[in-house]
Amino acid sequence: MQFKKFLSVVLLLCVLMSSCMVAASAAEVRYADTAANAEISEVGKDYGLMDNIQDGNILHCFCWKHTDIIEMLPEIAEAGFTSVQISPPQSTAGTGTWWWFYQPQGFYIGSGAMGNKQTLIQLCTEAEKYGIKIIADVVANHLAGDHSNIQNDLKDSKYWHTYGGGAHDGDRNSVINGTIGMPDLNTAHPYVQQCVRDYILELKECGVDGIRWDAAKHIGLPSEDDDFWPAVTDDTGIYHYGEILNNPGVDRNSEQGKSLLNEYCQYMSITDSTYGMDLRNAFNSGQAPDHSGVLTELDIPANKMVYWGESHDTWSNNHDWGYSNDMTQNVIDRAYAVVGSRAGATALYFSRPSTANKDSIQIGAKGSTHFTSAEVAAVNRFRNAMHGQAEYLTSGSNCTVVCREQGAVIVAGSGSNFSVSVPNGGSLVKPGTYIDEITGSIWTVTSSTISGEIGSSGIAVVYNPTFEPTVSVSQRGGTFKTDTLSLTLTLANATSGTYSINGGTAETFTGTETITIGEGVAAGSTITLEVTATDGTTTNTKTYTFIKADPNASGIYFDNGDKNWNEVYCYIYNDSGEVSKWPGTKMTKEGNNLWFTEVPEDFETCNVVFSNGSGDQTPGAQEPGFAYSGSPMIYKNGNWEEFTPGSTTPTTPPTPTKPTATETIPTETTTPAKPEGKVLLGDVDLNGEVNIRDASTVQAYIASQRTITGKALFAADTDLNGEHNIKDAALIQKYVASMVISQPVGKYIDYNGDIVPTDPPEVTVPTTPSTPSEETVTIRFIDGASWGNAKAVCWKNSDSQQRDEYEMRSIGNNTFEAQIPAGYDKIYFTNGYQWCQDQNFPANGGTFDYYAGWK
Repeated sequence: MQFKKFLSVVLLLCVLMSSCMVAASAAEVRYADTAANAEISEVGKDYGLMDNIQDGNILHCFCWKHTDIIEMLPEIAEAGFTSVQISPPQSTAGTGTWWWFYQPQGFYIGSGAMGNKQTLIQLCTEAEKYGIKIIADVVANHLAGDHSNIQNDLKDSKYWHTYGGGAHDGDRNSVINGTIGMPDLNTAHPYVQQCVRDYILELKECGVDGIRWDAAKHIGLPSEDDDFWPAVTDDTGIYHYGEILNNPGVDRNSEQGKSLLNEYCQYMSITDSTYGMDLRNAFNSGQAPDHSGVLTELDIPANKMVYWGESHDTWSNNHDWGYSNDMTQNVIDRAYAVVGSRAGATALYFSRPSTANKDSIQIGAKGSTHFTSAEVAAVNRFRNAMHGQAEYLTSGSNCTVVCREQGAVIVAGSGSNFSVSVPNGGSLVKPGTYIDEITGSIWTVTSSTISGEIGSSGIAVVYNPTFEPTVSVSQRGGTFKTDTLSLTLTLANATSGTYSINGGTAETFTGTETITIGEGVAAGSTITLEVTATDGTTTNTKTYTFIKADPNASGIYFDNGDKNWNEVYCYIYNDSGEVSKWPGTKMTKEGNNLWFTEVPEDFETCNVVFSNGSGDQTPGAQEPGFAYSGSPMIYKNGNWEEFTPGSTTPTTPPTPTKPTATETIPTETTTPAKPEGKVLLGDVDLNGEVNIRDASTVQAYIASQRTITGKALFAADTDLNGEHNIKDAALIQKYVASMVISQPVGKYIDYNGDIVPTDPPEVTVPTTPSTPSEETVTIRFIDGASWGNAKAVCWKNSDSQQRDEYEMRSIGNNTFEAQIPAGYDKIYFTNGYQWCQDQNFPANGGTFDYYAGWK
């Protein structure tokens, strides 16, 4: 299936002729006067940042301290982000875990682990120096469930909805009047509106440039007799965007759904969360996505869209709808490369916390700095450089291609380090010679094709066409630990070139030349390479500096063959402290998947943890680091062992064969070898249980990114048809979600596919009567909102921050059940995104109906 191909200029004309023109124009008038559009500082201009938020991209520093963001502002600007989104500054009902952010006490700036009003002012002041805008997250739909500590003047019942049930999609009235875990504010009341508006103006006085409205779809619109949005956004002079997850509470394709979405756009930009989910799911399965957006296909203007590859909701809510926390950072980066290079829409890049466990993500903890990577920065700079230019989306050779007038972003569905030729959609990209801003490789654009080599990230960002003579070098400086280093020099728009090593004789070459540096040079020496390119009229010169390191020096090595991380970080610590804060020092890539970092003298005895800086690490979070005692060591294929540099060739995974534009990826049709005995169907990692990671493994196998053999391959064929395709992964996902399926996923089968009984557990007869270790009660939940799954969250009043989560199992008739230890004081039910309001814990157990309460 091909993209719906279009030019943004044509789309703009359609928008201007649409029925929402008047409303959109009104919103644009307000937006045009905003402080977010104020003249950018001279420093900001140096970074090429945009004058307003919608025209650039957003970095989400989720849970970060204000002071940590301040320290990173130079790197954020260098990475091309126009804006930074911070977590809600409101005073919270609790501390520690991130979800307290979304249980505020009122509409005033709080003081806690993230910061306070003074640090917020400091952040805004420093950010302005770089031309960076600050967006504050605001929670206005509800306040904390415990009303004893909320804002005093909002305790009166007239300020609260009394709908009596939870919100559920499909019933717009419940969405805007029901609860999503906490009591729902009566946002139509003028005093509530005034409290919120005063808070927004307070944030503006601190220097905040924009607002992200949490749960925006749960707040009504003027057409629904709620004037909240014009009351809190009109004439504030700042940017606004609202969280609209999946749909506006009704079918987004219906006339009512379209009308509601367009009405929201009169006051703010809105999120297209489903588009982000579609993109990351496609890349996660090894396929280049083939559509241009969900809401824009409903004629919502692109310049009212906020896109992302993932968000704090998809990362931090365990395995809730559309989750991304079991996907690699590279999968998300590929999705971001698509949305971050689009015309009109702004894109949000999420800084991943160091853990994906919902209850372990802490307020004030600094997240990943992977946003500084070459591929992310290149996408942002491309977006900024292409401002005002048309776009054309297309695909080919399992690559998604975002064409703009002066360049293109090419994103591979899977694989890396391969040559490719993709369509020049609509002949939009001007023919010429271009440079990939990530790798420095040369790309050629004709009226019909864009051709070059995609690097290790699977992303190429080509723009700023050059018609002057240039020479590219396969490695642009840096350290190498081998005795010699081979470099490839490639000319473009040039008749000839020269190279000179350490000021020696200039050697002439044409086309492509491979040279060697380092031979006979002592370790620790600096080597300078000067290259020139000429077309007979113009000559351009570049200089690169290399350092030949001592291969026998003490240090830490990482063989990236089995992990295939884009970047590798090494966290080094001992009793005296740490070399640098988590995730540690970024290691240097030395070729052939080998990465290296030196160890400071005072850390010759230490522990080591490797990570990709974005959630994946080894050893695991609950395990001690690898022990290091001064001699060279390497992590390789799961082992931590002594290493003699130069003695071993690190592993290199094979480069996947890419299908041509007319080919399809074949389905595996080889019947797996029949295992002896029995196998748990769907248990692909053979750990005795079937979970979502098994589905991900099947997807990776289909995309040729993972090898499965033997019993695991048999277990992966969940429909028992002798083939492996996406249906097998889907069956595992349905099983995990407790959906009804006809195949015996989660059951033991023999090699003929017949179900076999499990062996009964051995029972030891006690010599004395046993006593239950803890008294339990039966809790049931009637799922009137059709969540499809449920968990119970319980806690004691003596320690409200310690909340215990219990999975509930389906017992039929939309009812879920769990055995829960007695003794708790409070309980609520959730599917990970939606909640029922906090309840008193029933001492003797009971059944809670989503609509009717306890029975």
